[in-house]
Amino acid sequence: MMRTFREIMGTLDGTGDIDCSNMGLTSLEGCPEIVEGSFNCSGNNLTSLEGAPRITGSFDCSGNELASLEGGPEKIDGNFDCSSNRLSCLKGGPKKVKGDFNCSGNQLISLLGSPKKVKGHFDCSGNQLASLYGGPIETGSFNCSSNRLRSLQGAPDEVHADFDCSANLLVSLDGSPEFVNGDFSCAGNLLENLAHGPVEVAGNFNCSGNRLISLKRFPKRIEGALDCSGNPVLACEAAGPEPGRSCIRIVQGGSVRCCCQETGGARLEALSS
Repeated sequence: MMRTFREIMGTLDGTGDIDCSNMGLTSLEGCPEIVEGSFNCSGNNLTSLEGAPRITGSFDCSGNELASLEGGPEKIDGNFDCSSNRLSCLKGGPKKVKGDFNCSGNQLISLLGSPKKVKGHFDCSGNQLASLYGGPIETGSFNCSSNRLRSLQGAPDEVHADFDCSANLLVSLDGSPEFVNGDFSCAGNLLENLAHGPVEVAGNFNCSGNRLISLKRFPKRIEGALDCSGNPVLACEAAGPEPGRSCIRIVQGGSVRCCCQETGGARLEALSS
């Protein structure tokens, strides 16, 4: 049964925000051409964005049955949320987003069609991505967790806040940004070392639940908390490195943390000094 915007919402002039969420809509036919505010059509049965208005605020089409973003607005001054649909790529989506961009919980196998710059949070978690090519070059924070990534090639060059690549199939951090101005998490992957990872992390660093057998190429500076749990790592109270161990020093929150590996051994020890 067809349920159009016009049938449910009537004729609106588009002055101010419009919320037509959770009304069983199957079509946006009858929407005003321009909405001077935000537009929320989430939680409906939409299979197309044809008829969607141009807006001056945020646009939320999450929780529908969309397989394409064709027909949606090209420019978003606020946030854009197309999460929890059936999208396999982002072609037809907005080219400019000044706020957050959320495409999580879809069936994405490609980020082609992403805006090149997202000032806010870019969330592509919970998809089927094996590559980050085609994604944004610059973002506020970036979340690509819970995908099928084996490397971070194609990740943004600049991330101004948090970076989360946890719960993937990563065997390498190749492609990660060198500097992360927030938290960095690569937890729950298949990493045996941290080569090609960030050099400096302004927040917390979480590499738990991996297969780390080497601490080479650890970040040189971590300002927040460090979590290496779930690896072959043993915390101890030794004051410093001992003979027969290869150690590196990490500056963390103004203090120095000494992480050591027994020469010729596979067992790691994280030492505090």
